[in-house]
Amino acid sequence: MLRALRLALGLLTVYPLAPKGTSPEDFRRSTLFFPLAGYALGLPLFLLALLPLPQGFLAALLLACLLGLTGFLHLDGLLDSADALLASRSKEERLRILKDPHLGPFAFGVGGLYLLLLWQALALGPEPLFLLLLPGFARFAILPFLNRYPLLHPGMAGLIRGGPVWGAFLLALPFPLLYPWPALWTVLAAYLVARFAVARLGGINGDVLGAMIALSELGGLLGYALWKSLSG
Repeated sequence: MLRALRLALGLLTVYPLAPKGTSPEDFRRSTLFFPLAGYALGLPLFLLALLPLPQGFLAALLLACLLGLTGFLHLDGLLDSADALLASRSKEERLRILKDPHLGPFAFGVGGLYLLLLWQALALGPEPLFLLLLPGFARFAILPFLNRYPLLHPGMAGLIRGGPVWGAFLLALPFPLLYPWPALWTVLAAYLVARFAVARLGGINGDVLGAMIALSELGGLLGYALWKSLSG
């Protein structure tokens, strides 16, 4: 279990904790600890949110921290997926674009809008506990769809497919209990990305999973902002 936890942290964060000599079973087991890897990202956000800083500046620091601690991994998946999913091409051409390391206009457009919306959502001042728990739930939210929808090719997505979803859900459970409306938006965002990828590409891969995490976090933040405005 410790190897699986270290592997989850190594896969989803920049923390250099991934063990050597991992097996396919280690990869599957690691998904159990995806919420804990998310909490390892959320803890610095929690601590930053306690600082008495101007809200816009604090939001920029939170954004930089979230992207930096993931090694920009999920943002990279979002950019690669945007070019492939939004191109007005055949499925075969979109799959070729997905493998192309170069960024096109859709990547720049979607990336710019994503960063702007993410900064604005963080500038609205979500409470520190929300920022601690959201990354953990967002990393759980991809797992049901990873196990349900077809894969484009084995890759990393194939290695982590089939892990213990219910165990991961128990570790992620505090978020939907405390924030049910944002949790719904988090899952909905992950689902819409997965469904769109299946419709446009025929399946999902590691880049799509990255896009799912990035947009599910944004969805959760936007859901939180709407929830607070309606309740307050």
